[in-house]
Amino acid sequence: MSPTEEDVRLLARTDEWDGPEPTVANVGSLVLKQGLDFATALIFRQLSRRQANAEYLHEARTKRFRPPNDLVLGIVPGAFYREHGHTGADGARVLSIARELGIAAELIPTAGFGTLADNARILLQWIAARRGARVALVSLSKGGADVKHALSLPGAGEAFADVDAWVSLSGMMLGTPLIAWLRRQPMRWRVIRFLLWLRGHSRDTLDDLRHGPGAPLGRWPSLPLHMRVVHVCGFPLERHLVHRWAPRAYARLAPLGPNDGGGNLLADILDYPGIVCPVWGADHYLAPRWDAVPLLTQIIASALAPRQASQSAPHPSAPPASRSSA
Repeated sequence: MSPTEEDVRLLARTDEWDGPEPTVANVGSLVLKQGLDFATALIFRQLSRRQANAEYLHEARTKRFRPPNDLVLGIVPGAFYREHGHTGADGARVLSIARELGIAAELIPTAGFGTLADNARILLQWIAARRGARVALVSLSKGGADVKHALSLPGAGEAFADVDAWVSLSGMMLGTPLIAWLRRQPMRWRVIRFLLWLRGHSRDTLDDLRHGPGAPLGRWPSLPLHMRVVHVCGFPLERHLVHRWAPRAYARLAPLGPNDGGGNLLADILDYPGIVCPVWGADHYLAPRWDAVPLLTQIIASALAPRQASQSAPHPSAPPASRSSA
């Protein structure tokens, strides 16, 4: 992608910033004083310049990685993936990337809007059925929450013993403040719950996806030390939004700070464990006006390739708890 002149000027302003680095705690003040766009760019800069992230992205872009032929890639789909393939939640793009890389890939048949508990059970059954094989996971949006919940369950360390890598694309890792927004619209809340019931989806999943202290996804579990974890996250400004659903979500979350137009607050990503690959100019759906497939292919191939000592990425055994207050 070639940033526009406007983007270049904005990102250049962050090089001159001598104020505090953005955090979950101070992002509101930062937006108030400097504006939403500048806060977005500043969080992007901070994540891009972290040594582990910068090194990973440099290698992914400049080296040719080839995943092992015996690897089995499990794709954990996003919400409503059967009804709304246009969001990319069905994993079709990842299946195409897997074919290009010459590896076997399967869509894990989680429920389209299943509870964290139900979808984690399906995921663990899928992994257990491939015991002894080399396994990797790519999750999409809510699928990231399903993987995260599975990692929090008793025995997760043994269950994930054969999982070499997990790549999360726009993972809804801490839930979404959109649930609280919906609750503040009583009529809309009732209609959404009715439609979920009518279409056979669990309404309990709405509670699973709450955001903030005490929410089901509010804390990170310990992650297996052997498993490479890579998060790919879109960093859009309002003018970058492409998917037809993104502008509404972006506007609803803008009072809380920079967001990806799909439910994630960008400041939360500062506390994600593992590697973070921020993608400037892409919204939650990672399908910007420029072709993002080559970049996604490079990032996924790098994550799935056999690890060398010089490429080892940090994976804290006790990841930070979410400090979000939204």
